[in-house]
Amino acid sequence: MNNDRMFRDGARVLDEDLAGRASTAGADALLTEILALEPAPARRRILPSPRRPYPRRALPSPRRALLGTAVAAVLTGAFVLGPSLLRTSEEVYAGQAVTIDRVGDEYAFYFTEGDPDPAELEKAFREVGLDNLTVKLIPVSPRQQSPVFGFEKTDPDAKATFTGGDCSDRIDDCLTAFSVTADIKGPAEVRLGRPAKPGEKYAYPADAGWPGEAMAGVRLRGLPAAEAARLVREHGLKVTYDLDWPLRDGGHGVEFEQNVPVSRIDPGWTVATADSYNDGVIVLHVVPGPDATPPPGF
Repeated sequence: MNNDRMFRDGARVLDEDLAGRASTAGADALLTEILALEPAPARRRILPSPRRPYPRRALPSPRRALLGTAVAAVLTGAFVLGPSLLRTSEEVYAGQAVTIDRVGDEYAFYFTEGDPDPAELEKAFREVGLDNLTVKLIPVSPRQQSPVFGFEKTDPDAKATFTGGDCSDRIDDCLTAFSVTADIKGPAEVRLGRPAKPGEKYAYPADAGWPGEAMAGVRLRGLPAAEAARLVREHGLKVTYDLDWPLRDGGHGVEFEQNVPVSRIDPGWTVATADSYNDGVIVLHVVPGPDATPPPGF
């Protein structure tokens, strides 16, 4: 949730989080070098979400980065996905916002507040000796129902695991959970979503059609790209495009080619999803036609 399908060693995720998803070895670089040659297309690989026919982001992009799962939307970072944290454990800290268990050579964290006080969480981390673990709250849509979570670490030997299981089996009202190596060294940062203030840009994409969002009540999914773009512009908004390429290995999910010029978008190709960052731009995720040729690397 590194996750080329989700996280990188320090998802479309934070601007500074140019990482991949949790289930892959690592994320591809999304920064375009200024070269005489044509820049390589930005890319991002993700797994399908049980909520949508086309998955949420699991990783970063020049504009954002995060992954959506049944339990939480996960930012890029240095994670792998784990089935569960529910193993033999000893509770070592219990507070209003977080409970911490010692599980073998790891600490397991169970978060129970959607908009916690970072100082309270950092105090909890210090109680178990994680003095270099800090917390950053990042703005997300007030309509975002799943918790948004991310993690960055500098210790290459430390292991961090995000679980997509139901952590409420361990703690009532648990929103999301992860574990990290107990002897992690160097700075590390936990990122949690908080409701954005009016007019504040989101760090994680929202469905543009959600109530209260820029295209509220307008169904863009399934429309031809040209028709969807026309509707967006009629609302006084700008349009950018991502192409959702099927995985080369035939697996479930797609790989995002980001910031694709309109000259490469067939007007008849179908829109899969539409994202908003509350910044006046709608990102249309378009499914290439069956005869389309993916760029190198996709």
